[in-house]
Amino acid sequence: MFKFFSACRKESLILIRDMAGLIILFVMPMIMVVILALVQEQGWSSLTKDPSIPVLLVDEDHDTLGAKIQEGLRSSNIFKVYTSLDGINLTREVAKEEIAKGAYNIAVIIPKGSTKIIRHKVQVMVTQIVSGIMMPVDNPFLDIQSNDSINIAVYFDPGIKGTFKYAFMASMKEYSMFIESSMIFDSFNSELKKMFPQYQPPKSDYRETVYFSEIFPAGKDENAVPSTTQHNVPAWALFAMFFIVIPMTGSMIKEREEGSMVRIYTMPVSYLTIFMAKVSVYTMVCIIQFILMVLAGRFVLPLAKIPPLTIGSNYFGILLMMIASSLAALGFAIAVGTIARTHQQAAAFGVVSVVVFTALGGLWVPVYLMPEVMRTIATWSPLNWAHVGFIDLFLRQATLVDILPPLAKLLAFFVVMISIALFYRRINSPLNS
Repeated sequence: MFKFFSACRKESLILIRDMAGLIILFVMPMIMVVILALVQEQGWSSLTKDPSIPVLLVDEDHDTLGAKIQEGLRSSNIFKVYTSLDGINLTREVAKEEIAKGAYNIAVIIPKGSTKIIRHKVQVMVTQIVSGIMMPVDNPFLDIQSNDSINIAVYFDPGIKGTFKYAFMASMKEYSMFIESSMIFDSFNSELKKMFPQYQPPKSDYRETVYFSEIFPAGKDENAVPSTTQHNVPAWALFAMFFIVIPMTGSMIKEREEGSMVRIYTMPVSYLTIFMAKVSVYTMVCIIQFILMVLAGRFVLPLAKIPPLTIGSNYFGILLMMIASSLAALGFAIAVGTIARTHQQAAAFGVVSVVVFTALGGLWVPVYLMPEVMRTIATWSPLNWAHVGFIDLFLRQATLVDILPPLAKLLAFFVVMISIALFYRRINSPLNS
């Protein structure tokens, strides 16, 4: 144990003497997360918040159908309806021209007489039903046909996303069905009033019977959508943790070049003890990095009108995830520092590999926005495992059982990296060179 603490003291002294390096390790990640959160806030909000799609509405009907469709679109909180531009009422030609040049996404043209066609069709149907009750045999009204239809023209900008297009068409169909059903009930009430003068129609309109409730597994009645802060703080904290490969590999290569590694080998201490001393000291560095990033997310980012970071209440789970992530980063750094022969090799491979892990792991672009193949590849990135674990803790109130899979993967990655380093050191001992 004395040998282990002595090795830890040696690593701590190396770190403390390099104050410039410490400042870079702690301050630069904080600056990076603030800048990137500011840069990504607008684009991230467009992905995570309810969209507002501009819609041009030309109501040539000027009756119930046009009014109800406009009311439904406005109340959806998804579409922003324009019936005029620059104080001038829209026409079919102007709307078509605006969509063609890409100024707006969607235009809806409700043709003249649409409501009258619906009323006539509903009246024919109600008359046939009521007359069928009164005259079940030889009913002359059964031969009446009403084949008129309404063609509501919808112009789409070719660049609009398919999901928005489908959402809009579904909304339009929903509004039209609701309007037709309301007219059917009104017509039935009118016919019943004619047949039975004492009949009093219901004072209230028909309301839906089936409703849909949003229920979240965490038990909270709110959307658990990660904000730019909740995504970026753990993402760039992990990036900073893995970027510790640069100073750590530099320290290991410097020990070999100066001959201190040979002197250490002549002492009665195993190389695993040296490894674990490095891991212990640098784990504290990684944890401090993460804590500083969390503090920046809680107190610095809100000053720039960015939502503050929320981390949930499972602090023990967060601590375990920090330790596991740090170990994974340090295991990777030790493996690179052991195999690399020069500073240039370590720096080039370390930087490129961390950037690749970051990109594939969904830290720059969320995994759900990636193609299917890339989503599969992302599951092999250690940064993705750690990021998923933190997001589960921050947003979904995950328990220790919930984060066991990412914890196990990170610890297994650490063990594999240390094993590779020990194996390589055994077959390529500095004493043999």
